[in-house]
Amino acid sequence: CEFNELLNNRHIKNRGIVGDIIQGMIDRIGPIIEGQPKKLFIMGGVNDISHDVSADSIARAMEKLIVMVKQGSPRTRIYLQSLLPFNNDVREWKLLKGRDHVVVEANALLEQVAHRQGVTWIDLYPLFVDDEGRLRADLTNDGLHLMGKGYLIWRDAVKPFIKKNDNT
Repeated sequence: CEFNELLNNRHIKNRGIVGDIIQGMIDRIGPIIEGQPKKLFIMGGVNDISHDVSADSIARAMEKLIVMVKQGSPRTRIYLQSLLPFNNDVREWKLLKGRDHVVVEANALLEQVAHRQGVTWIDLYPLFVDDEGRLRADLTNDGLHLMGKGYLIWRDAVKPFIKKNDNT
């Protein structure tokens, strides 16, 4: 998503990479830390789940990433976002089949990481989940990635954390 366009803020940079895992984020965090961003919104872990990584391992890796940012850029405000659900009924993602519970478990552990590390927790999961614990079908065309309507929900959820005149 082009969050800079969605939030009408040219200072916003999306550094996400399709298929990335948290270790990949750790490997690439150096240039971001060097930039000393005012704010950093982090989300990661679903791709780790597709590699059969446990919720506990996801939380440990995320905590390592957060500690690196805090050490290298202590004035950066960190916002940790929950994982979003997926929906194998829309399209089957074989590597995620039967792994819905890992998202829930990881989110519980990531929330603890946020509190332990003193960063802001943004729980997006309830905004995107249906009554059966899957990504709402009206927000996706492939069961994993969001369509426009989903990004608008995401935008509205993070907007309160972004001040219009911040140079984030």
